[in-house]
Amino acid sequence: MSDTVRPEPEAQHDPAGEQPAGQSTAELYDACMARTAALLRDADPSTPVDACPGWTVEALAAHLAGALADFLARRFDVADGDDFGERTVRERQGQAVAESLAEWERHRARAGDLLASPMGGVLVAEVVSHEQDLRCALGRPGARSDQSVRAGLDRPLDQIDQRLRQSGGPAFRLAIDDEEQRIIGEGEPVATLRASAYDLLRTIGGRRTRDQVRAMDWDGDPEPVLDSLALFGSYRDTPLRGE
Repeated sequence: MSDTVRPEPEAQHDPAGEQPAGQSTAELYDACMARTAALLRDADPSTPVDACPGWTVEALAAHLAGALADFLARRFDVADGDDFGERTVRERQGQAVAESLAEWERHRARAGDLLASPMGGVLVAEVVSHEQDLRCALGRPGARSDQSVRAGLDRPLDQIDQRLRQSGGPAFRLAIDDEEQRIIGEGEPVATLRASAYDLLRTIGGRRTRDQVRAMDWDGDPEPVLDSLALFGSYRDTPLRGE
């Protein structure tokens, strides 16, 4: 799964689910960007990134530059059968990592207003998830308890909550780290999930298998909830190395 948060119409945003106190959205994005750029500079560009099937380190760098470019241009439409993430890579085919990093820096210089908008949370979710994709690919775990990981959950959880309310799907109770429990969806929860922010981010982004998600800390039967918890509707067939 190449994307973490797909561009879509604005969700109904719950102020209580906004950015936790601490660093601003722009500061979180910049810190993730700096860590990711450092990893990209040191990596073999041909290294596969298994979390994003078919992508290499070079392709991931191209995507990070292209995704921010498309968000700035509000270029979200894709042709039937195409994919937002794949398009950003295809349009930069053969672009060296150093060139992609320079492009990413140019776009970041223009993205202050975007990061201060509700879309800022989408961008944090995008970059923090791909930072962890890269870390898994390189065997360089780290930053799993960084504030950006928790902040990267806000928009995806809003999207899942909105979809469940619109579809009438089963609600579930969620406890992230030491936070107060939150009900996702509407109605009586059918199950409760206790998870770290990191495990939840990887689950929602489709970076875990269905069996891995079943084995998480659940009260109640997780089966009715599993399909809604995967934001893109699918899980991996095999576990990711390094997770």
